[in-house]
Amino acid sequence: MMTSDDADAINAASAEPVPEVGSAPESIVHLIRGIREDTETGVVWHDVAEVRELTGEDEEYLASIENKKGLTYSEYMSALLARATVRIGGLAVNNDPRIVDKLILGDRDLLYLNIVRATYGQTRTIRMRCKECNESNDVEIDLDEDFPLLEHDFDPKHGVDVETSKGVVNLRLPNGEDTVTVQKSTKNDAELNTAMIARCASWPNGQGPEDREAWARKLNIADRRALVTSLLSAQVGPQIGEVKTQCAFCDEDMSIMLDWVSLLFG
Repeated sequence: MMTSDDADAINAASAEPVPEVGSAPESIVHLIRGIREDTETGVVWHDVAEVRELTGEDEEYLASIENKKGLTYSEYMSALLARATVRIGGLAVNNDPRIVDKLILGDRDLLYLNIVRATYGQTRTIRMRCKECNESNDVEIDLDEDFPLLEHDFDPKHGVDVETSKGVVNLRLPNGEDTVTVQKSTKNDAELNTAMIARCASWPNGQGPEDREAWARKLNIADRRALVTSLLSAQVGPQIGEVKTQCAFCDEDMSIMLDWVSLLFG
């Protein structure tokens, strides 16, 4: 759930001066997996999205829901994505905002990064103070160089195959809907693991146990650990983390631990 610290971070970031704006970016995003749609004529993958810049109206709307009781980070992210994503393939998001919850987490992060790009440009200038000399620095963040896409050796449309004592289990990558549902319906990590395994496991032609959560609970610990580890390691999308630079005044090394909120509102 979104904690008071999360809300404080968003509010504090929103109060900062508006960063410098770069050149106008491309609004088309090529997704890593996209959304699968089963039609009468076959399977269609919607894997090209269009985003737009955020406006003051969007900022006011997001501010109005920040302190909503029970709001999770995933729900906040969904609200933001639904506001600034125009379409995913041939699916208009304003017709059904829940579409963004069908995207895997890596695609959601990729859309978010491109919404930042559409709003500010290719680079973001973030002001930070040097811990050594206490001088304020303007640090330029390049949205491509500083947020590289994670490499993967599997097909995100297929998911990952995991060898268990009962045979091979295919796991699709978790999406926003999985995250929101699991966060709200579980009380501890063990229940979370059960729910996520049950939601992400798939079998050919829709086969599989009728009660998937009961199946996930009856798996032995080794198999459960293998499945959870595979889900956690099957990461795709932009990598967010530490950006290193030097102070322009004293030349001491500086590091910035970036997060999505500060990248957009900081």
